[in-house]
Amino acid sequence: MNAPHDPRVEPILAGDRRAIARALTAIENDAPPAAALLAALGRHLGRAHVVGITGAPGAGKSTLVNALLGVWLEQGGRVAVVAVDPSSPVTGGAVLGDRIRMSAGDADRAFIRSLASRGHLGGLSRATRGAVDVLDAAGFDIVIVETVGAGQSEVEVRGIADTTVVVCPPGLGDDIQAIKAGILEIADLLVVNKGDSPLADRAVRDLSDMIAMRPPDAWRVPVLKTTATTGEGVAALAGRIGEHGVRRRRGRRLRTHDVPGVDAVAAVDAAIATRRAVRRFLPTPVSRETVEAILAVASRAPSGTNTQPWKVRVLAGEAKASLSSAILRALENEPESHAEEYAYYPSEWVEPYRSRRKAIGVGLYGLLGIAKGDARRMHAQFARNYVFFDAPVGLVFTIDRRLERGSWLDYGMFLQNIMVAARARGLDTCPQQAFARFHRVIERELALPEGEMVVVGMALGYADRDAPENALATAREPVAAFATFSGFEPGSLQ
Repeated sequence: MNAPHDPRVEPILAGDRRAIARALTAIENDAPPAAALLAALGRHLGRAHVVGITGAPGAGKSTLVNALLGVWLEQGGRVAVVAVDPSSPVTGGAVLGDRIRMSAGDADRAFIRSLASRGHLGGLSRATRGAVDVLDAAGFDIVIVETVGAGQSEVEVRGIADTTVVVCPPGLGDDIQAIKAGILEIADLLVVNKGDSPLADRAVRDLSDMIAMRPPDAWRVPVLKTTATTGEGVAALAGRIGEHGVRRRRGRRLRTHDVPGVDAVAAVDAAIATRRAVRRFLPTPVSRETVEAILAVASRAPSGTNTQPWKVRVLAGEAKASLSSAILRALENEPESHAEEYAYYPSEWVEPYRSRRKAIGVGLYGLLGIAKGDARRMHAQFARNYVFFDAPVGLVFTIDRRLERGSWLDYGMFLQNIMVAARARGLDTCPQQAFARFHRVIERELALPEGEMVVVGMALGYADRDAPENALATAREPVAAFATFSGFEPGSLQ
């Protein structure tokens, strides 16, 4: 299916500088419309030769980028530069000073944009890939990505660049041995900049010796010497970069887009590991656009034969308050008249489930100062489910009654995706099966079709970090307690 028409696309494809700048700002700020724009640009990608420039701080990367920019502009090309600057861990701001050292830009055929890393590791920022996509779609022949310059772990650029240039300062000496297992191994070209230094030739020899020890490859990594301040060797470097681009072709980031880097894995792990059921939220609003973005990415959950069994009612403001009031009236006036349509819990608790369930109840009530047997306060705490624990957004999930258990399994994966996607955006959630008990009230208040069955509710918003109930941290069993492994014994793996 083709992406829906987006009126922002045509100006970008036409090279409108203001449209490009606005798109880059939206991507850097993670604005909700940015994802839709990038999706719409998808079929226009793969034309630009993306060149990553990385290396240690002080190697002269920005000066070299400026020199390369001049060479490619003289050759008649259109060149864009994405320069990533480190953000302050204190203020979160960045000087964005790389642009100061880039003065070779032709007003019409060059576009230079600095991005703040904003704490992102790996030498880039989270917005870098999207920025490259915009500039690629805008018709630039070459897109240069200059990394922060953080050291040997700065390898993420390889997942974006078609050609990766690692810039080394003279005088590395024995340090090459220490860092060759990191950043130097991602190089398609190695460059010793500041070639007028008396130590430059030694660095070239050391790097060449290191390359000679590698297994043979179709592309032998060249070691070049440049002096960016004078332009010496820069034209030759530009030529070798072009040669590598022709040899290896373009679009590496498109081919590797589905392979997460180290930082992507860490981000997903953190979103999962920090997710918890929040039971008191701040009144801070959550925009419709944010909720739509969360649901859009969550809808990528797997489902048997792509049935996509989920239906979601998203409530805020008066709509949420009206549903809450109706359920609370039913809870107080006719509690025995309402029950779930499906059995969520067993009719009899056995170990180890009984102990786990008891532990969370004791922990929650202990944090709230609710004594054992205090039925009134326990009931009041339970009733808070139905105001979505004060969250600004409430979600009610339903399913077609004709679907079977497999679709309910799919539904669980969809719900998990929502919670993880929300956590990645700094939001919190609480899945609430308690809503299923009052399905008849929900059906009436939300005018649900007869064929839809209430599954769960969910609170969505920003957690009140000072609320005692949000300090509850549930324990998880170690992997060895629930998983068995076979076929991993020494010698069994081929």
